[in-house]
Amino acid sequence: MTSNRLLVTVSLLAASVWIGAPAMAQRAVETRNFELSVNSNDNDTSGSTSTGTLGGSLRGTLPIGAFLGLSATGGYSTSRVRTGDVLPLEDGTISVTRPSCSFDNLDGELSLFARRPNLGRIGLSYGIGELSSDCSVNSQFLLSGDDKLDTDRQRLDLELYLSDFTIGGAYTQLNLDSGPELETTAFHASWYPLDSLKITLSGDDQYEDNTYGIRFEHQPEFLGDGFGVQLGYAKTDGDVDRQVISVGLSYFFGTRVTLKDRDRLYR
Repeated sequence: MTSNRLLVTVSLLAASVWIGAPAMAQRAVETRNFELSVNSNDNDTSGSTSTGTLGGSLRGTLPIGAFLGLSATGGYSTSRVRTGDVLPLEDGTISVTRPSCSFDNLDGELSLFARRPNLGRIGLSYGIGELSSDCSVNSQFLLSGDDKLDTDRQRLDLELYLSDFTIGGAYTQLNLDSGPELETTAFHASWYPLDSLKITLSGDDQYEDNTYGIRFEHQPEFLGDGFGVQLGYAKTDGDVDRQVISVGLSYFFGTRVTLKDRDRLYR
């Protein structure tokens, strides 16, 4: 994909600039820190009923020397899906119930990154996941042949800091259990109208469909910069249109800094 090659080229160029830039006093990660997040998504898909997902994650980040950082994230989410149409039984009659499934997702990721707070960030990540289903009728994932599906992924991401703006992109390879390899290229642009308020526009080509979104994140000053609130909206244009509204809350252990400094010195 042309966009994938472009992202890799830009990343290599940024790395050469990063290496040649003069050293700064600030490190990639100022101090070890932790972030606990809870989020809820409402997914409205055309031709089907809405589904909801509730999840949480814990991320820890620590410095490695002057310009390297390491972060580890673990998460869990659960969602319930119900078919949009009432399905007929084998004898041709209509069932009064709709088949439904609940899905549990366990996920973990390890990221190594280099950052200079006056320039930007370059990172490599590896993640694994396990998706399991519990349905009211017999079902299985086609790729795995049972009710569990394992995944692993690799990601290259890049961010450039331009005063009150951040421009970034990521290239991800997702490997499904005994299945095909999926590639995704994503871009985002963020603006800090206030040091503790961020507005982000994003887009990606996941599964060859285009998704566009907007996200707001705020750290209320009256709560001492220890909490974060997120609100997002995304729309996918493809064979099946999908809209997602997301709401999230975060708690930051120990660190009391503005959102802009958190993104560039701690996360």
